[in-house]
Amino acid sequence: MIASSHISAQDAPSGDSVLVTVDGTPITLSEMQEMLISRYGRQLQQVPPEQRAMLQQRAQQMVMEDLVSRTLLLNSATKEGIKVSDKEMDERIADISKGFDGEMTLEQVLESAGMKLDEMKSRLEEDVKVGKLVEKVTEEIKEPTEDAVKKYFEENSSEFEQPASVTASHILVSTRGITDPIQLATKEALVKDLMKELKSEESKSFEALATEHSDCPSKAEGGSLGEFGKGQMVPEFEEAAFTQKVGEIGEPVKTQFGYHIIKVTDKKDSKKLAFADVQKDLTEKLLQEKKREKMSTYVEGLRKEADIVVPGAPEAPAAE
Repeated sequence: MIASSHISAQDAPSGDSVLVTVDGTPITLSEMQEMLISRYGRQLQQVPPEQRAMLQQRAQQMVMEDLVSRTLLLNSATKEGIKVSDKEMDERIADISKGFDGEMTLEQVLESAGMKLDEMKSRLEEDVKVGKLVEKVTEEIKEPTEDAVKKYFEENSSEFEQPASVTASHILVSTRGITDPIQLATKEALVKDLMKELKSEESKSFEALATEHSDCPSKAEGGSLGEFGKGQMVPEFEEAAFTQKVGEIGEPVKTQFGYHIIKVTDKKDSKKLAFADVQKDLTEKLLQEKKREKMSTYVEGLRKEADIVVPGAPEAPAAE
């Protein structure tokens, strides 16, 4: 959480090093680490160790840029006299509470995430304050006219082509890491048995067999891979899925992962979307783009005027 603008660098939590101050407001190591973990923690864990250090450094730089920008906006909101009323906070908290199924209270959900209610309220208040500043800065930006939206639609036609897609399920019999001929033969025998079972009139459903025998995490969904387009699956799998008929169970396909038995449940051909289909969303998209451009310019102006200090960094030489 970014500290309030009245807090000085000396007020940073004891033992928590200050990475940078923005007009006297400290941004600490713990704040950077918290945002880093919440945004990129899962992604960084999935990256090979030899690449992780470089990617983590980039992620830290992006997080620090965002923390500095957020601090600039919070400080600016304070200077503009923007406040958040108790009524506004109560409404926001009520909206958040509606998202729970009733089995757990907001406090219990926060506790399970390692956060206290006061901490959540503080962050929420900051979010609302920044949101009100954004509204104020961008209030003069008007919704683009229908002619402007249509012009964009016509000049960027490739954006509005709905690509072909397939909805499919599969049963994966994995052979990854297996080199022993006997084990490979056992896997091939299993594939043949499954195909025989699927062709039998007394067969269990494809979904039931996927749940029982598939080596893919999709087994939890009866083998469902959902809808996907071209370029999202390995070539051998993609070719089979896109050439199979809907409802058809194809012959096993061998990929680097093993043997796949594929069932296609739906197909969509590529098509060009009509202007009427995208007008509303495109209008909103263009409006938000203009607002983002305005805010980017606004933040850059704040940054140029701000006193941003990295503790321990050498001071720039004074101008003669």
